[in-house]
Amino acid sequence: MDNAGLDDEQLGVLRARLERLRQELQQRLQREQALARESDSITEEVEAAEQTREQDDGILFAGHDRDRLREIERALQKMQTGRYGVSEVSGEPIPYARLLAVPWARTDSDEELSSPSGNR
Repeated sequence: MDNAGLDDEQLGVLRARLERLRQELQQRLQREQALARESDSITEEVEAAEQTREQDDGILFAGHDRDRLREIERALQKMQTGRYGVSEVSGEPIPYARLLAVPWARTDSDEELSSPSGNR
C-alpha cells in the first residue's frame, strides 16, 4: 500500500474520478474560450449588454475552474510521487471517505491549510 495506506482499488477509483473531473474542466474552459471569441460579432446594444454580463460571469467561473484544475493536477502529481492522501498540515492520512468527497483534498476536513487560496 502506498499513498497514505490507500489500496490499489481505492487509488484507481480516485484517479479515475480526478481524471474525469480534469477532462470536464478542460472541456468547459475550452467552451468558454470559444464563446468569448464568438461573442465579438454581436452588434446590437441590448445583446451586447447581456453578452457583457455573461462574459463577466464566465470570467468568474473560468477562474474557479482554473483553480480547481490546478488542485486536480496537483493531486494527480502527488499520486505519482506517493504523497497523495497525506495531509499537508499534519502528515497524517486523509480518510478515504474525505477523498471520495473531495479527491483533490490536501488536508483532513478538520485541519486548516495556511495558504491564501484556502484550498483544502
